[in-house]
Amino acid sequence: MSATTETTKPAPVPGTGHQGQTFLVGDLVYIRAVETSDAEYAMWWRDSPFPLSPARVETLIKEEMPKERRAALMVVRKSDDVPVGALWVTYHSIAVQIDPRFGGVYGDLATPWLCEALTMVVPWLVDEQHRPVVHVRLAGHQTEAIAAIEAIGGRETARFRTTYFLNRERQDQVIVEYRNAQWGDRIGDPNQVELTRTGTGVARPVPARVVLEGDPPLNAVLVGQRVYLRPVEEKDGEAMTKLQRLETETFHDLGRRMSSAIGLTKWHDGLQKKDPPAWVRFAVCLRENDELIGAVGIDGIDRIHGFAESESELLNPAYRGQGYGSEAKHLLFEYAFNHLGLHSLQSFVLWDNTRSAAALRKQGYRDAGRLNWTYVKSGKYGDICVFDLLAEEWRSLPRE
Repeated sequence: MSATTETTKPAPVPGTGHQGQTFLVGDLVYIRAVETSDAEYAMWWRDSPFPLSPARVETLIKEEMPKERRAALMVVRKSDDVPVGALWVTYHSIAVQIDPRFGGVYGDLATPWLCEALTMVVPWLVDEQHRPVVHVRLAGHQTEAIAAIEAIGGRETARFRTTYFLNRERQDQVIVEYRNAQWGDRIGDPNQVELTRTGTGVARPVPARVVLEGDPPLNAVLVGQRVYLRPVEEKDGEAMTKLQRLETETFHDLGRRMSSAIGLTKWHDGLQKKDPPAWVRFAVCLRENDELIGAVGIDGIDRIHGFAESESELLNPAYRGQGYGSEAKHLLFEYAFNHLGLHSLQSFVLWDNTRSAAALRKQGYRDAGRLNWTYVKSGKYGDICVFDLLAEEWRSLPRE
């Protein structure tokens, strides 16, 4: 028997870090901002499974994390001041990370910590900091955490199917919404506003795969019947900004955009500097003359769980409503599901953009719910309708 036994381990030092703190202190955990000393426990609170040394994480805390749009609120165990997880907060959204190895298959010890952390932080962000709404992203198996938010007035508004891969099982991604009650009293319940639907809602056949005779278009990644996808190039910045100046519609985004060619080129170049990238973007070009008419991409690529968000813009108004956009999207699906091996895609559409929503359904997407009060437009809070598409569903669609 080893000389070191459980009885010889030093007793935990009683926690004192919460003393004097006047808010976000519970019975089991308390919440604070990230500190450099948290680097020692990084594998318990960082939302990445890849190993980093404490020294490297300390550098991230000092140099990289202050630049991010999200903030890490540390979930700290009161008994010994050990950070056991984090809530990653952007203005409207919370993603959670508490290490499941703290007991049980899905973290039986971590569950009470997470529930307590959420029931403190969610009302604080909305009711005290006067945000209109917060959307908490949880896995489907985290039923106790979902119930904890519902117990304080939250509700599930969206569910993306089989998004996470945890313990060799697929789990849904659940969005639980907590709204500002004062705004609700003033402008009503957004869930009472029904989504206007256009189109049949029935998926159409996928365009047949093209068999090329001779060489493909220069630098093409995927080739369809009328369009092909290639990397965005420096010359595209000028073409894109000129097409933006031809825009006639305002409903598909928060107003029309006006970008400089230099700015667009620099942004696309920044996406391509990362390898592997988190956002892959393609130029959509006509086969007949190589003219650029739009762009499609996959954003927020999660290679651990195999999901991402699709995005597209048909920049040239002359080619809208003729199937060019859907053809480009199916080439993008080919890339996402068969080249990258993703399991599912998500998509987000402004509530009033019924045309894009109808196009998504035509391409095989299914309605997954809504995210309320996520932007301001026309003097009121606006909602987003959300969709998902599974690889197996896309592969099972009829082919032309």
